[in-house]
Parts: sequence; structure tokens; C-alpha cells
Amino acid sequence: MSSLFCLEKKMAVLGDNIANVSTTGFRGSRVSFEDVLSQATGAGGVRLNPAGFTSDFSKEGSTEASDTATHMAISGDGFFILRDPEDTSSTYYTRAGGFSFDSEGYLVNPGGHIVQGYEFSDQGTEGTTPADIQLNLTTPAATVDNPDPAPRLVSPPSASTRLTMISNIDARSQDHSPGGLLGSWDGTEIDSENYELRAEHYIYDSSGDTHSIEVYYDRDIAQGNNVWEYLIASEGEVLASGDITFDSYGYINAMSGTPNDNGYITFPTPFAGAGTIEFDAGVTYDVDDGVWERGTLTTTQFGYGSYAKSANSDGYGEGDLMDFSVTSDGIIRARFDNGVISDLFRVGLAKSIDPSSHLHRIGSTLFQADSESEDLITGIPGSSGLGIILGNSLETSNVELAEQFGELIFTQRAFQANSKGIVAADEMIKTAMGLKR
Repeated sequence: MSSLFCLEKKMAVLGDNIANVSTTGFRGSRVSFEDVLSQATGAGGVRLNPAGFTSDFSKEGSTEASDTATHMAISGDGFFILRDPEDTSSTYYTRAGGFSFDSEGYLVNPGGHIVQGYEFSDQGTEGTTPADIQLNLTTPAATVDNPDPAPRLVSPPSASTRLTMISNIDARSQDHSPGGLLGSWDGTEIDSENYELRAEHYIYDSSGDTHSIEVYYDRDIAQGNNVWEYLIASEGEVLASGDITFDSYGYINAMSGTPNDNGYITFPTPFAGAGTIEFDAGVTYDVDDGVWERGTLTTTQFGYGSYAKSANSDGYGEGDLMDFSVTSDGIIRARFDNGVISDLFRVGLAKSIDPSSHLHRIGSTLFQADSESEDLITGIPGSSGLGIILGNSLETSNVELAEQFGELIFTQRAFQANSKGIVAADEMIKTAMGLKR
């Protein structure tokens, strides 16, 4: 009878394995038997091993692609770490990486368990203690068209600190403003007849608003043939002015003003949330050598027309989330429409030296460690023997269907063979009872 009981349990396990052959991250189970032969009585039999049912962690499932960026698979050893949202003390482990962000910004599995990881600060410093992975969502102000806006992930604006303006000023040009650019300023702008070149770009203030910056250039013949005056203005206000001197090859060798510690001439801004701006004309001042050093792209004085070569500024406005990506070392990275790419979290992993003995299946592809599982190693993917993360991927079940069907047939035959013993015992009892009569 004991053998039939054990084989019945094995049939149930095999059926469970076959039923979950398509379940993401599922680990097949196996049954362990042991004999109970007694030398004293000669009686014997079979029973379940005290370990009973154990999960098969000896092999990985295959990997399949997913369209969801937050779906992850582990290549190598390790388990994702999850927390029960209703019980902060309950920790679970799984290989099923079908995660997504819920309405509150938590990264969760389909059952609502929260994925654990390490958060990056705004300065890029990574935390050292695993915690809930939760996005910092903000809710926009309600409007008539959208009275109940949904929370969203945004990249906060950043004020500009540098304006780069690279130009060429025609060496053949004449002085268009004998009284200087400041003398030609009419309170809002300079007439086009009174300058050689006008270049324009924008900067950001701390609220993400943009402000146009105009830079005027004109030859200052009174100071020398290779000296040019520049004037920086914005929204009808002059912010700075000075001279640029070129050498005989057409490259800058001096700029008026006092460079800052970074080697740039600076100008103030009148906008709220915008500070002093570095003016980068493609040269920086080397304090140690006392000379202006030009960059790869620099403002020049060549005789083939006046034009702006390039213009850009640092800083940016508020950005909306475009998509996520997950790196092989577990970093969840967000890309925003303002050009910012931000590392938000790193997924944590845990590893057991003997998972079959210390991790017990509790359902929904989750495992829980027993009280003796002091060998768990927690860390970041790719370190301490932990596997790496495959983004946009899911690990399938490690159950091999052909093997399970083979075991199923073998177990069925064993069950049939053992049932013959009951039939034989029944016949022996009948015979014994017949002898009594």
C-alpha cells in the first residue's frame, strides 16, 4: 500500500509539472523515495523521503523575447527578490521576471509582490540596502480638459550654466558701428546695418522655461584690424560686451574680461532661476600658462563669410518618459523626451548554495527560504556568482515535456505492477480462508 501511495504522489507531481510546462519561471518538482526494509521483521516497503517534494534548480529554462521592457530573465544563478505588500517581513524569491509598474509606481509581479533593488540618487549614487523599487511619480495640475490627471514619471528641468556659440567672422568685413555695438543698441536690439553677425540660441532657467540669447559681432577697427567687439543681449537687455582678438592665422588669442575657474568669460542673467552663464566661444583660458587654448571647434576669423557654425547650451526643460530599458547588470534606465537618460534602480538578486534544500515552493512561482537558509547571498547582477539580467525577456519553465511523459509512463507501469501485489495478497487471503473451512 505504501508504494501505491508514493506512486500516486509522484503521478500528481508529474501532472503538475506537465500542466506548468508553459508557466514563466516555473521550476519542475521531483519526488524522493526511500526504503523502509526492517531486518528484524523482514517487512519492507517504500515511503516518501523526509525531504518529500523538491524543486529542480539544476537547469535553467529557455529564454524568449518580450515586448515589455520591464520583463526580465536571469542568465545564470540567482533569484529575483520580492516583498509581500501586506507584510514587510515576508520575503520571496522567484525566477519569473514578468514585472511591470503599477499605478503607484511599484515594480511588481502579476501577484502584486514588490520587486526589491537598489535606488540611484539624483546625483547618481547607488544605494547599498535593498528596498522597494518604486518610481517617483508626480501628478500634474488638473485642467478643464483633464480634471483627473494620472501620475507620471518626469525628468525635472535643469537650469543652463553654459552657452556655446561657435562662429566664423569674415576677415574681409568692415566696421559697421563706428560708435561701437553699445552705441548702436536702441534699447531692444541693434539694427542689421550696424553689425557683421548676429547669432542666436536659448538657455533654460530652473523652471525649464527657455530664454533667447543673442550675440552680436562687429569689427572694432579702433582697437586693431584683428579685434572684434561682441555684445550679448536677451529680451531687450544687454547682458555683457567685450572684445575678441584674433591672431594672424584667424584664431582667438585673447578675450576681454576675467575668466572663471573653468576658463570661460561669464555673463549674468536677469531671469528667475537662472544664474551666471559661461560664454564658450571655443576657447578656454589656461591660468597656469596664461594663454587662451582653442578647442576642436572654435570661433575663427577667416575670409569666407560670417555665419554661426554651431550653437548649443546645457540644461533642459521638463521631460516626459519615453521608454525603459534594463541593462545586463540590472540597471533600470529611463529615457525622456528632453534627451535625459537616467539610471533609476538596479534590480537585486539572491543566491542560495543549496536551493533545493532551503527554498520551498509556496505557489505562483514563488519560493520562500527556511530558517536554516543562512547561505543566501544578496547582491547585484553579475557579482558574487550571481547571474546577469536579460531585458525584454522571460525565462520559460525548465520542465522538459518528453522527460515528464517518459516518467509518467514509467510511474504508471510501476503503479500497475504494485497493484498486482494487492491482487496476489487478496488471493492468498482467500486461499487461507478456504483451508480453514
